Amino acid sequence: MARVFSAIDIEEPEVLKELEHVRDSIDLGFNTVPKEKMHITLQFFEDVNPEQLREIKEAMDCISVQPFPAEIRGLGVFPSKDYIRVIWAGVESESIHRLYHQVSGHGTESSNNHDFKPHITLARVKNLSPGKKKKLQKSLEEFSEHEFGNLKIDKTRLFESKVTGNNTRYNIIHEKEL
Repeated sequence: MARVFSAIDIEEPEVLKELEHVRDSIDLGFNTVPKEKMHITLQFFEDVNPEQLREIKEAMDCISVQPFPAEIRGLGVFPSKDYIRVIWAGVESESIHRLYHQVSGHGTESSNNHDFKPHITLARVKNLSPGKKKKLQKSLEEFSEHEFGNLKIDKTRLFESKVTGNNTRYNIIHEKEL
């Protein structure tokens, strides 16, 4: 059984630099995502067998979306501003939803337990004190419309995620050029 996810890598150096800058400016001791691991998750699968993995790869190979631009704008949180567990930068593009639906065109059920909301995770939050929560909410307001830059989305990848201790390693196991 494998732990995998389909995603779009963030490869534009200026966008990564700005994401890293804002992430660092709002960090109050959170578990931050290193810039080399920043991506837009399309689907996540906790445990897939070889047959399911083949189905996911076949769906990726059938993608017919052309390369498209996306704007990275604003900060948000999951699941809510009152109960913050994930801090993210928003991704704005109509075409990304078409890409998501085509990537999802297989019979394997994903482990996502929410509707698709394109985003780039910047940090994960645990044990947020009331004082830190107030500071973070102020930062979220300050960066609510912040422009990080634009991406050219021209490929999607399937990654295997291997967790070892406190570290997670991503290995590309499949790629589809748009």
